[in-house]
Amino acid sequence: MVVSRLLVAAAVFVSVLWGCSSARKVFVEHDYSYETNFRDYSTYTFLECERDTNSLCTEIYEAIRRQMQARGYKLTAEAPTLLVNYGIFYDNLRYQGYMQPVIKTWVDTENDSFRYEPVKYALEKGTLIVSLIDASSDQVVWRGYASGILGAQINPNNYYRNVVRKIFDQYPLFAKGYDPRRYTEDIGR
Repeated sequence: MVVSRLLVAAAVFVSVLWGCSSARKVFVEHDYSYETNFRDYSTYTFLECERDTNSLCTEIYEAIRRQMQARGYKLTAEAPTLLVNYGIFYDNLRYQGYMQPVIKTWVDTENDSFRYEPVKYALEKGTLIVSLIDASSDQVVWRGYASGILGAQINPNNYYRNVVRKIFDQYPLFAKGYDPRRYTEDIGR
């Protein structure tokens, strides 16, 4: 009896270890423009995703919409302040990124001494890039990306939602006039 329990426990342990080792690490990073006043944005609309034959664009669209809503941004077709664009790249990708301070640090200080430090990335197959574009100037103000997103998925129903959440963890900013504490208090009532 004890031996069979030990064998079952060992089998469970090995399967958990195998499951963890087969899960691919997703590389997530972001870049942003120092010339942007991120406090001015409150609304957004989507630009079209290159349509896939599967529902991937729809899943990612919904995940981005949730993340923008959680930050207080309102989806509108009339005079949005931000445009959201996203694309999925299926092949390996060479990408020019930048080593920058965490965006929240820069927004809080707006320190003019920060510089762009170019970094060249070799992104793995399956890269999702989300861009926030200033609607009035058509300039990209923030870009988040996750590489290595295709392949083994532990929970395919929530996998892409989690990838998008990891990207937006790099964008901890809220819409103009939005107070997340007030929103939480209103929900609690």
